[in-house]
Amino acid sequence: MTKNYASERYIPKQLNTKIKENDHFDFFWNNDNLKPSCIAFPKKGKNKLFWYRFKNVEHMNKHINNVLENAKSREEEKAKYKAERLKPHTLKVGDVLYTSWGYDQTNIDFYKVVKLVGKTSIKLCKMTNKYYESGCKASDKVVPGDVKENAEPFLKRVNGKDNHVNISSFEFARVWDGKPKYQTAWGYGH
Repeated sequence: MTKNYASERYIPKQLNTKIKENDHFDFFWNNDNLKPSCIAFPKKGKNKLFWYRFKNVEHMNKHINNVLENAKSREEEKAKYKAERLKPHTLKVGDVLYTSWGYDQTNIDFYKVVKLVGKTSIKLCKMTNKYYESGCKASDKVVPGDVKENAEPFLKRVNGKDNHVNISSFEFARVWDGKPKYQTAWGYGH
C-alpha cells in the first residue's frame, strides 16, 4: 500500500482544514470564504490530485462533489467490468484459438483447448501452422495444423466477456473462425 503524504509535508500551512470525509480523497482548504483554495490527495497516493483557487465556496464544493461523483462512477465501472470478465466462459475442449501479433510483420499462432479448469480457466497447447500459397512473396495464408510434438499444456484464465485469453503481454487469443489468416514476412507490416 502506498503511503499517503498528505498529512506530513505536502499540505501548505494556509490549507489546514480537512473537509469531505470519504474513501477516495483527502481535501484540505484555507477556511477563507472570500478566496477559497483547496488541495486534494488520493488516499492511496502521494501526488496531489489538484490544488486550485476558486471563485467562491460554492464553486469549490461543486468541484469537490464532481471529483467524488467521478470516483464513484469509476468504481462502479470497475466492478461491472470485473463481474463481466469473471463470468464463466463458453469454450470447450477441442476449440482452436488464434493470435495475430507483431510489429513490422504479422505472426499467427494457433492454440488448442485441451482441458477446462473450473469456470474461468483452461489449459492450452500450441499448434503448428499449415501454409497455403497466397500468390504473394510478402504474405502466407495459414491454418492450424496438429498440436506441436512435446507441447506442454499451460494454464490461462479466460475473459468471460468475450472468451479471449491473454497469452502474453502482446498476444491475445480469440476463437478461430475457420478461415485462413494472413501472416506477413519481416518488414512487410500488417
